[in-house]
Amino acid sequence: HPGRPAKFMMGVRFYARCLQRLIWAIGVLVLVGGAVSAAAQVRKAPVDRITLQLKWRHQFQFAGYYAAIAQGYYREAGLEVQLREAEPGRDPVAEVLAGRAEFGVGTSELMLLRAQGKPVVVLAAIYQHSPLVLLARRSAGADDLQGLAHAPIMVEPQSAELFAYFKYEGVNPDGLHVVHHTFDVEDLIAGRVAAMTAYATDEPFLLKAAGLDYLTFTPRAGGIDFYGDNLFCTEAQIRDQPERVRKFREASLRGWDYALAHPDEIVDLILSHYGGRKSREHLAFEAAQTRLLMHPGLIEVGHMNPGRWRHIAETYADFGMIPAKFSLGGFIYEPNPRPDMRWLYWALGLTALLAVTALGWVLPLYRLNRRLRAADEAKSRYLAFLTHEIRTPLNGLVGTIDLMKTEPLTAGQQEHVQLLDRSTQNLLTLVDNVLDYSRLEAGLLKVERQPMEVAAFMTDLVQLFTPAARAKGLALQLEIRPGVPPVVLADALRLRQILANLLSNAIKFTAAGSVGIVVETVGARLRFAVRDTGVGIAADRLTRIFQPYAQADVSIARRFGGSGLGLSISRQLATLQGGDITVQSTPGQGSIFTVEIGLERVEAEP
Repeated sequence: HPGRPAKFMMGVRFYARCLQRLIWAIGVLVLVGGAVSAAAQVRKAPVDRITLQLKWRHQFQFAGYYAAIAQGYYREAGLEVQLREAEPGRDPVAEVLAGRAEFGVGTSELMLLRAQGKPVVVLAAIYQHSPLVLLARRSAGADDLQGLAHAPIMVEPQSAELFAYFKYEGVNPDGLHVVHHTFDVEDLIAGRVAAMTAYATDEPFLLKAAGLDYLTFTPRAGGIDFYGDNLFCTEAQIRDQPERVRKFREASLRGWDYALAHPDEIVDLILSHYGGRKSREHLAFEAAQTRLLMHPGLIEVGHMNPGRWRHIAETYADFGMIPAKFSLGGFIYEPNPRPDMRWLYWALGLTALLAVTALGWVLPLYRLNRRLRAADEAKSRYLAFLTHEIRTPLNGLVGTIDLMKTEPLTAGQQEHVQLLDRSTQNLLTLVDNVLDYSRLEAGLLKVERQPMEVAAFMTDLVQLFTPAARAKGLALQLEIRPGVPPVVLADALRLRQILANLLSNAIKFTAAGSVGIVVETVGARLRFAVRDTGVGIAADRLTRIFQPYAQADVSIARRFGGSGLGLSISRQLATLQGGDITVQSTPGQGSIFTVEIGLERVEAEP
């Protein structure tokens, strides 16, 4: 029939359109179903819930962990962290060993437990110096530890370093009249005990408020300088959950960096979220004292020196608390453990030996290269060892001076204490410069770029030098020019080291006038210009001031001190961040040191 083909084709086209729409609908359903499924997967993504056992009640002592929660650092790592306060009669270390908490905060007494076979591993040292001290009533008639040998004293658990201090002073700890520690300063104020262990960051605030005349005994005065508030876990935790341990440690240290940079904010957080047990003034006092024990900007938060742990072990061994030559193997956490490559070293050594045997003329050159490498490594090891050995007694001296500053002194005594303080700080700076220069020379010092708030960073930096400038009658000025991004990627620790060195020099060499720092962007770089109205530098000496161990004038060392390493180290640190340091100077009018680093902006989140 003539009309049938046309009707047939119309029917085909109709069914084709229906089939096309059906396929489209199925596709939409698949996509929607996939999106719903993905959203469900996100909602159901497992959260790793863990507990951190604190060693005391909520206060600024644990500020870094509060900040890590509030800033979302733990959440970013896929962790939900519960902070558990310590309770009377319950040992925080025992809680971790029993599995009731995954992580804990403990003293350096963790090493004693390790020597007893307990599988504890220290992850990070939060306090570079232990805050544990012994507070005594001056009216008790005890001017030294011998005077407290038979008096009632309250000693808290995990105070081995204090008992070591008693032994150092010739007092047998077994003969001490130790009573139950109530953790209430009223017992000391009322005279119910002659002395009590406490934290230098905490209880002295209450004693000063009460008007009590007291003495402070610190183990650092006897050269017993231990780490404090160490973050730790168990060997099983590291073996079974290595990624959890790594993420928790990194997020916790980020929290501490934030807390130290924003102490007022964390004080508000503690008051609003963690109880009002302490006043704002008390928490502010604790925050200020905590900075003194942690040295932010100078020492990386959480840093642990194996040599210093070895010194702690030797101290314990000297007093018979652990065996001599106690092994630190497995006790100190390795964030980036190195694979066991001994088999490869043996294979390479055998191959090299065969090659040298076959080619006898290569042997003398091979030996010479080995000697040169060994000499270089020996030099680095020697510098590291030497600086550590000098730093250890210096830290004890710094701690003693810090305590002396809190005591009532005559004008003459204050002048002597200030002289001691300046001398020890200069020597510590020299030790740090030598160690940094050694690391730079060996290529071991690296920079780590992280988001940095420029305004907050610069404000904190300038505040550190305000007292020194005010003491000399200098105006200290900060200008952040328009166009500077609010947040950039930079190594804040190393940038602070550079600018702190330049500001310190500017104030040191300026007798009158002002010191200022200007921050601006120039192309693809961030520029910091440190200006002063000081003595200036002659043109023929500008070329050598960045050389190691060099200074603009030989009289500089005699008049102001210094090693001549600061500017050399600062230039190398600036180079590692994609920049440089230049200088313009006119004798008698002042200098301008300009630091430039590579500018990498951080876009704000929508």
